[in-house]
Amino acid sequence: MNKESLRVSFSPLTDDYIYAYEKVGEFFNGNFRDLAAFQHQTEKVRSLDVDRKSLTDVLLQQNKNYGCGNETLMNIDRLTQDHACAVLTGQQVGLFSGPLYTIFKSMTTIKLAEYLSQNLSGFYVPIFWLASDDHDFVEIDHINLLNEINQIEKIHYTSPLSTLKIPASKLKLKPEISECIQQLGDLTRNSEFKSDILSHLSEDYLAGRSFAEAFARWMTRLFKSHGLIFVDASHPDIKKLGKEVFAHEIAEFSPSTQKALETSDKLKQAGYRTQIQLREGILNLFLAENERQTIQSKGDDFFVKESGLIYKKSELLILLEGKPEMFSPNVLLRPIYQDALFPTVAYVAGPGEIAYFAQMKGVYEYFDLSMPVVYPRKTVTVIEKNVNNVLENYDVNIRDIWEDTDKIISDTVKKQIPGSIDEVFRHAFSHLGKEFKTIKQEILSFDPTLEKSVDLAARRMDQQLKFLEQKILQAAKKSNKTMTQRLQKVINNLYPDNRLQERVFNIVPFLIKYDYAFLDELYVTIDMENYDHQVIKL
Repeated sequence: MNKESLRVSFSPLTDDYIYAYEKVGEFFNGNFRDLAAFQHQTEKVRSLDVDRKSLTDVLLQQNKNYGCGNETLMNIDRLTQDHACAVLTGQQVGLFSGPLYTIFKSMTTIKLAEYLSQNLSGFYVPIFWLASDDHDFVEIDHINLLNEINQIEKIHYTSPLSTLKIPASKLKLKPEISECIQQLGDLTRNSEFKSDILSHLSEDYLAGRSFAEAFARWMTRLFKSHGLIFVDASHPDIKKLGKEVFAHEIAEFSPSTQKALETSDKLKQAGYRTQIQLREGILNLFLAENERQTIQSKGDDFFVKESGLIYKKSELLILLEGKPEMFSPNVLLRPIYQDALFPTVAYVAGPGEIAYFAQMKGVYEYFDLSMPVVYPRKTVTVIEKNVNNVLENYDVNIRDIWEDTDKIISDTVKKQIPGSIDEVFRHAFSHLGKEFKTIKQEILSFDPTLEKSVDLAARRMDQQLKFLEQKILQAAKKSNKTMTQRLQKVINNLYPDNRLQERVFNIVPFLIKYDYAFLDELYVTIDMENYDHQVIKL
């Protein structure tokens, strides 16, 4: 593998965080490029009163169930010791591991934990937080891939419960999951690795398991040798350990919203848009028996919107004390919940999450927690050899494709049109304006009322020339059909649906082609000292 890098723009806030930290530093807790920031955070979280024994007991149970290796067991054991700290990330539990960026996020977390362990005192363990309380099934129920003729296909797992707000931890896979795996096999080319990959996927995505457990088992298989710890925070014992965060949110009528709104105002004054949309009176906490339900304040009481139930504050706190598993945090409160449980030094965040954290420093301070150093996950595009050959043959680069996919095909086809035709058109367009200017002067000196007619004629002639030029381009595309198809293949590979590859495609088709060794090669190639978008050529 070889690599290059390109700068990719996200939101102004995220761009400034990565490339001009001094502009946004007041909203965060240390520059991720500065090792001293991680050291400072380490000193803070080591003094936290974290119930490591109870926490690691649950982690041990969960990760053994997922089929973890010795490296993970050793990391869990290290976490029981006071000097060990956590490098955390998290993601929705997408079908078959979801988009590629989930893989890159995991790799970034593992590599950052290794880096900190080598360069600071103590030990840092990588942890993946399963968003098992999330109920947005539409975002996790499918994957995209390229079929054998390089067209984008979607494999979609349908569930009769998909319209309900049921957490992923409670969504059980039906036998129809095997049809998704069969479809994955039908849409991908045969290879010596294909049978094993699909067999392993079938073992992990077994009917009767929850979406969250299947995801964790598959991801454990992919990262078994790297010691990545998975945590399903919907577990009753985990909720019990973190219930104090929920109690504060209830007892003080959503202080997290108030603190985040104060920071949001500062962000807006600084010229940035806020990522999390907040509403006063709505707790950043759901009540969940089967479906997740919104809790909002109503005078001195609380109103559960979906069920219509009204709770006194004391009643809701009693329910929390007895059944903490019935409560789950939303996107704002979830980082507070996780960092009350773990001695978190760093959180590996995607571009959108960086913007989330910008609103949260005051929330952390209210809950008497130190906000982790936010580390940008690595963003990556993989260029396979046959795709790279097309780029080189037609002298096209990935930046061209990202900027205008239609233009790149047209420009490349135009190169195939004889220069004499192009010269004729350039000459015609150049002289048309000059000639009509002379014609217009002569006609208007004869009859000024004909000005509109002259202008109309000029426009029509210009339009006819452009129409003819398009016809020639279409003819060139038709005669260069193979070239057009090859370019479209490259576009579908590298910028599918006008989005970065990592946001659309899944890891499994790559594993079918190249086996699990592909992950190891990616892991080694990803550069932790490079914060641009990395382009990796196979």
